[in-house]
Amino acid sequence: MGKPLAIIGAIAVSFGLGALVAGSSGARGAEGGDWELDIPAAAAKLWFPPAEEFDNEGEPLSDESFEELMAALEVAMTAEETLADFEREADLHLWNFMRRLSVPEIGDEQKERIHAYLDALAEEHPDSKVIGQRKRLIDSYASHMPTMPGFAGFVTLFEEAEGSYPEEGEPFEDWQVDRMLAELEVTANLPESTGDFETELRIPLWQMGGRLQRSALSDDQTARIVAFLDELEGTYPEGAETIEQQRFVVRNLMPGKVAPNIVGKDTEGVEFSLEDYRGNIVAVIFSGQWCGPCRGEYPYQRGMLEAFKDRDVVLLGVNSDAVLDTIVHAKERERLDYRTWWDGHGQPDADLVAAEGPIATQWNVVGWPTIYVIDEEGVIRHADKRGGALVAAIDKLLMDKTMREYQERAEEEAEVDAEMETEAEAEADAEKGAS
Repeated sequence: MGKPLAIIGAIAVSFGLGALVAGSSGARGAEGGDWELDIPAAAAKLWFPPAEEFDNEGEPLSDESFEELMAALEVAMTAEETLADFEREADLHLWNFMRRLSVPEIGDEQKERIHAYLDALAEEHPDSKVIGQRKRLIDSYASHMPTMPGFAGFVTLFEEAEGSYPEEGEPFEDWQVDRMLAELEVTANLPESTGDFETELRIPLWQMGGRLQRSALSDDQTARIVAFLDELEGTYPEGAETIEQQRFVVRNLMPGKVAPNIVGKDTEGVEFSLEDYRGNIVAVIFSGQWCGPCRGEYPYQRGMLEAFKDRDVVLLGVNSDAVLDTIVHAKERERLDYRTWWDGHGQPDADLVAAEGPIATQWNVVGWPTIYVIDEEGVIRHADKRGGALVAAIDKLLMDKTMREYQERAEEEAEVDAEMETEAEAEADAEKGAS
């Protein structure tokens, strides 16, 4: 494992029960107190034989290794720490067990043994949902995979425990940012982590970026996160490209930041830019016909086109279909009459999905759809709205814009009235003086 990062400061790490969330004691340690990360017992130490012993390039799993693995599973599933919070701990134990089945060839008799064990375990824990969920996946994992799945990417980070994060759109407190960075660091250095950036840190980094985008960062907090990412790159130089993408997100794609300009050609081949629409409330919609959740947004988009017709609201699409005609015909069929950059041109060899075009890459789009809401000044206001929540967010921004403009006009009219009154008084005084 790479050396732990050293820039977090004082961190109290509790190897207790529960997910990786702030402990109840010290969770509000911003004013000088400590706070804790509460690490599941299943993650705090190695319960199974080293994972590399099972990375055998698809060779049959020996009986000796299989028996050792099953014995370790029994110890893990019956441990006091596991029984104290069975669902959470058992889920991690079963995941670590299944990971070790992914590369070797698992024989039919071995699979039968595993199923029988899990059936017996389910009888001992009749209220457990985790056992059944994992059992359904055994056969798919017990078939040869080229690489073993990572561990850290499976651990749930940045959970929404009460008081852990600010309300949406509200500023982060320093201790919340520090804890997020500590959470990522500790996760990368857990005993089961392999030290491989791609399998262990790509997903957690994406999770952190997504959580950060839901609230506001100060300049000092932004600088601290960038420093953390710089140090992370020093530890994992093979992850430099992904880390740079996260740096770009933190510096440019957070609420309160002016959105980077987008310049490209629309579906008719005409070049245009995001800045052309300054003065409007803009929704930038990263979408694709290949994406089911993206298509699920179409009714809301039609509704917005109608509801905000002739208002200062603009929808702009960034399309990731590999074939231009796909989105052209879809927009005609779905009556989505808004301008769209076709980003699929950046992957000419793609057959269906071109989700790594130049615009999507610059904006670090991983999940589809991704929708940014930008105000009339070009400032990002939201980065995670969909469906009715998106409609409500745009409606509120439009109302705020309308009220500001009304107030500005009222102030201008008051100034004009005051000037006219002053001039009238001056003229009256002049007339009196002349008489």
